[in-house]
Amino acid sequence: MKRLGLRGHFAVCGGLWLVCEAFPNPASTAETRVDADFTAQFYDVVSPYRDPVVRRRRYTHTLGLDASDLDGDRGYLAPELSLRARMRLDADLGQTSSERDPEQLARYVPGLEEAPVDLMYAYLEGRHYLGGILGFRLGRQYQMDSLGFWSFDGALLRLDAPRIVGVEIYGGFEQRGGLPMLATSRYAADGVFRGDRGDLESNQWPSYLEQTELAPAYGISLQSLALGWLRGRLSYRKVINQDRVLVSPLPDAEGELRFVDDARTSTERAGLSLMLAPVELGNLSSDLVYDVYLRRISDARASIDWYATEHSTLGAGYEYYLPTFDGDSIFNWFVQGASQSVELRGSTLLTERLDVAARAGLRLYQADPEDDVQSGDGRLTDQVLSMNGGYRLPQARIALSAENQWGETGRRLGGSLSGNRSFEDGYYDALAVLSLYDFSDALRPQRDAISFAYVLGGGVSPGVATVLDSRLGLEWEHAMSRLYGHRFRVLMTLQVVLLP
Repeated sequence: MKRLGLRGHFAVCGGLWLVCEAFPNPASTAETRVDADFTAQFYDVVSPYRDPVVRRRRYTHTLGLDASDLDGDRGYLAPELSLRARMRLDADLGQTSSERDPEQLARYVPGLEEAPVDLMYAYLEGRHYLGGILGFRLGRQYQMDSLGFWSFDGALLRLDAPRIVGVEIYGGFEQRGGLPMLATSRYAADGVFRGDRGDLESNQWPSYLEQTELAPAYGISLQSLALGWLRGRLSYRKVINQDRVLVSPLPDAEGELRFVDDARTSTERAGLSLMLAPVELGNLSSDLVYDVYLRRISDARASIDWYATEHSTLGAGYEYYLPTFDGDSIFNWFVQGASQSVELRGSTLLTERLDVAARAGLRLYQADPEDDVQSGDGRLTDQVLSMNGGYRLPQARIALSAENQWGETGRRLGGSLSGNRSFEDGYYDALAVLSLYDFSDALRPQRDAISFAYVLGGGVSPGVATVLDSRLGLEWEHAMSRLYGHRFRVLMTLQVVLLP
């Protein structure tokens, strides 16, 4: 499939806009909503070594359609059919040709496109069929559960035994970059670099893996519906790799490289989440993820919050995190060190206008035995203390935050002060942010620095006939540090919501 040029991408988005405009008019029974946003960013990033300089002129445009009650029946438990879709154009006109030229080894970036378009989601959803028992989704969709934020193309079927249990069964193909499906690699597992190798020779960038085959995926989840205050969800998902992959970085004795092209596991995980939420007392929640491929727990979290008063909450939390990767990643051959953190937190509304919150915690990192900086038990320990507060006025808000993280890995001390104000009943708005941080890295003391940054911005929100929640904004950002000198960024945003 030939890649679309920038004009072609704008034509695709423009065509979807026209389709949205032509969708059922206000006289129909369906409820429709069309929204679009446009963001332009202009910035230069200078390497601490002064070269290379990365120049970016990014234009990001999204266009969404939400149409509900397509079947016209609006009863409370009546079958409901909806259509939801969103596209994104993420163009970067600041790229140089050398960044897309495989012969320019110093600047080439595999898979880099000047104006990629991806279909974020597009699915037909049905609910409350067969007396409220059956629901489904068809198309590109997201899954959000203890296993993470994930996207696939396929079908999902949900069956509910009223007030007892809900079952979701889904299958299809993981959304991956490099395939001619208006897709992106944002939702694939970490640790690999995949895409279209059509412009590369076999001996160029062997670490950039070919993505030509679909990646089958399937999963199932069970959700409790009959336990009152207790809610639970058990999830399982597996993704399979099918592309040919190089497994020997160096030729063998006969000068041949070894490849594997059999179907194999990409990721396989199971997760459990529980929440106990008495309405007046607080809530207790936990998540556990088991990586079946690694045969290890990769994520474990527990949190408790107590509603001490009507305006105050006290809480505590624990988190264990172990990095995991795609089955084809070379990182699976190395030792993965886990991190653990515990924290105490609290927040309160002191007055109708003033709120404050604080957090104190401890973080433990599993140290590499080869590191020079490590404690006697092979772990690195950091302490964390943060505070923030906000003060609200009728048309303004001022916020102050401060953080101090110190210990064996280094130090990060600083904070920010921000304020925003609206004028003429929200027709105009203004924003100002100041931040100051002191960084110290125990492994790279030569990179210690102090960073200062400020942001100034404003916007206008005109109301035009059928246009709702529209806003045009402009921001200027300036950051400075001895490591990179001065960095500048200009950000322009435009949001529009239409009712056809």
